Amino acid sequence: MRHRVQKNHFNRNTNERKALLKSLLRNLIEQGEIVTTDGKAKEIKRLMDKLVYKAKTDTVENRRLLHRVFGRRDVVNTLFVRVAPAMKERVSGFTSISKNGSRRGDSAQMVTLKFVAEYDRTGTLSSGKTYEAKAEAKPVAKKAPAKKAEAQKATKKVEKK
Repeated sequence: MRHRVQKNHFNRNTNERKALLKSLLRNLIEQGEIVTTDGKAKEIKRLMDKLVYKAKTDTVENRRLLHRVFGRRDVVNTLFVRVAPAMKERVSGFTSISKNGSRRGDSAQMVTLKFVAEYDRTGTLSSGKTYEAKAEAKPVAKKAPAKKAEAQKATKKVEKK
């Protein structure tokens, strides 16, 4: 047991805290940025930097580890296919926190947590490069004309050009 290791409990029990952090991590991956309180953002930043570092090396083992965290294949695929390629040049510090001011109801410090390298959901990175997904659709082969006369017409058109 590792003694004296502290983290913010957010006034929640273990299961509620894990669910909160998991949903914030999912939202950050899917949307690219989230607005939350300062304490939650610091905890999410710590966790997300570890997850992105794992996602930079695309292996079956790392995919299984991240699938244990999220439990959803689409989130894990987004992390590996979109987020990690945008962070290839970086070694650490994949997320950044910027302060927004205080919340009106309880004066809690609100911040925006977002990825340092921007990516969009259509598949293009901020640098203008496009990523290629692993499961691409194969091109459909054109069927040969059924009749012999149609085949001869097609070859005559090609010969004229």
